Amino acid sequence: MKVKLQFILTFLIACSLNAQTISDKIDSIRIRYQIPALEIAVISSDSILMKALGTNKVNSNVKVTLQNRFHLGSNTKAITSFIAADLVLQGKINWNTDFFNLFPELKTKQNHGKDLTLLNLLNFKAPLASFSYDTHIPESVVITGTNQEQRYNIVRYLLTQKAVEKNKDDLYLTNLGYVLAGLMLEKVSNKNYNELVNDLNKKLNIDFRFGSPNIQDEQQTYGHNEKLIPLTEENIKLSWLLSAGNINITLPDYSLYIQNYLKGLEGNGKPFQKKTFEQLLFEFPTFSFGWFNKIGKNGNNYINNFGNANGYMSSVSIFKEKKIAIIIFSNLSSESANEGIELILEMLAKKYCD
Repeated sequence: MKVKLQFILTFLIACSLNAQTISDKIDSIRIRYQIPALEIAVISSDSILMKALGTNKVNSNVKVTLQNRFHLGSNTKAITSFIAADLVLQGKINWNTDFFNLFPELKTKQNHGKDLTLLNLLNFKAPLASFSYDTHIPESVVITGTNQEQRYNIVRYLLTQKAVEKNKDDLYLTNLGYVLAGLMLEKVSNKNYNELVNDLNKKLNIDFRFGSPNIQDEQQTYGHNEKLIPLTEENIKLSWLLSAGNINITLPDYSLYIQNYLKGLEGNGKPFQKKTFEQLLFEFPTFSFGWFNKIGKNGNNYINNFGNANGYMSSVSIFKEKKIAIIIFSNLSSESANEGIELILEMLAKKYCD
């Protein structure tokens, strides 16, 4: 018994020292690339390892903790897809429901004949106009009223605009599909998007919120632009892109959300059966419901989404064969921060997924 106890203690000490070494390496990358704060999680279906490094903003003495919130940007797309799957499960909509069946008044000569099913909208298979944070919206477009009414009016305008070209993977890469999908989910549920997210919070016992964390709480994490300037104003277009990219969360809660996918692949996730989790993650070869299929430098096949909005970057990767997920949060949006995140992902994937 004494020998066994000594072995366990030695093993735990070795794991602690090893984790500390990795933490030091990650912090050195954070400092090298001038990222004020980084938070990292490595997740399996039954365990979560997390670390918070740095400060809430540049030149601050306020250390980030695991209670700090980070903006997810485009990682919101997987959440919108999750909500859609839940409404399909409830029978309120199906994957083949067409946008114009719910909004026939928005059909015009310019968009007639487009196959805007919920499935296509959530998988970049719908030919739609570009829509992002820098998209020009003419003053003639009415953008007053509730956020939902503003999104409706912007959609009405953008549906008359030229669609983006297909990329090499036959995808129409535009946020607009997710904005249309969000309107559909609101219509069939008779709830706004915020209410739908709050329903998901209750089901999974987590706390997704909206917008930039520091706008509501100055002690929270600030996003920084490429010049390392903290951003202190909300971008109105984030509200228009709500269902495509405007959610924030703490690392522990986001880890629980991602862990639910890993549990789902084992048949133990909420609220779906295994086949629905597999559909959400792997339905199509290049992009499925918010997830891109990728191959790492070490040859590992994995799925990933990367968020970049209002001074934050977030990376989440799921390695199916290894049953491991890796999350990286940054409060700096820049090419150098992106490079640092890629180095960290490569290092963690080599350690936990090789």
